[in-house]
Amino acid sequence: MFVWLLAWLAAFLGPVGCASPLERSGVCRSVDIALCEERKLARDLILTALDREALYTLAGGIKPMSTGFWRGRFSAEDPDLGELRRVRRALVHVCNELYYADVQVFATAHEDERIVEAYIVHRESLARMLERTEGFWSRFGIACCTHPSEIIAVVDRMDRSDRWRGYGYLFGYPEYAVDFFVEAGVRALENGHEMGPGRDRSFYHVPTYESATGRFTWAVPLNHTERWADAEIRKRSELVLTEYVELRESIHQTNCLGTILKLVGSLVGTGITQTTTARGCVTHSFCVSCVVKERCD
Repeated sequence: MFVWLLAWLAAFLGPVGCASPLERSGVCRSVDIALCEERKLARDLILTALDREALYTLAGGIKPMSTGFWRGRFSAEDPDLGELRRVRRALVHVCNELYYADVQVFATAHEDERIVEAYIVHRESLARMLERTEGFWSRFGIACCTHPSEIIAVVDRMDRSDRWRGYGYLFGYPEYAVDFFVEAGVRALENGHEMGPGRDRSFYHVPTYESATGRFTWAVPLNHTERWADAEIRKRSELVLTEYVELRESIHQTNCLGTILKLVGSLVGTGITQTTTARGCVTHSFCVSCVVKERCD
């Protein structure tokens, strides 16, 4: 049903946002090998993301932010940042008017290791969420036009209960579920109660291509009955997933990162030219590091 759309986009868009040798021969001039390798890695990361919960960020912003498509670590005492730099440079090619992507370096080190994780943000969805939950974010000086990387760094350094709430909002969980998770966690810590599935909570799962459970998932009370907020997210996600499944083979056969992103954005009628957000805020059309001259042509 949607295969014709892929063919039309490829013909109409041509090399826009894409290194043309990657589509034609896969061979770059020697001076441009590094840039072309970055774009190939970016494509691979996005294809992994689409099979997981990040599909619901990339296609329509059901989730303002997603992770789960690349994770690494390095020694805090003797750091080797080679892989971190490589992934960061690749994600530069995903940044545009609609998306921002980067790698988060978590503030807390565990046993001399610091965890790093790639993330992608749907700018418009993020701005709407920030406005909807303004009472929480304004306490930290965060508004709808605050840069995504700043928001994520601030959340990681919040007190525990605020950090739980901040991540819950960023990951697109229903507000009642965020409230429940924070309140249940605080009660358990204060009273020494056990936490976990079957003890004080269950989990609600929205399927992804890769897995029916465990990817887009939030905590709910024991013996939970699906609420309206759960059903709304599930129904929207099911529509996106159905369209993606129909297009997946064609997407994975496409070498052009730009065409993939435009096609995924079109699944729910959201194009990358959309820049106006809640209350007239204008998203950061390009982060400074994302203004990259296309040289693979």
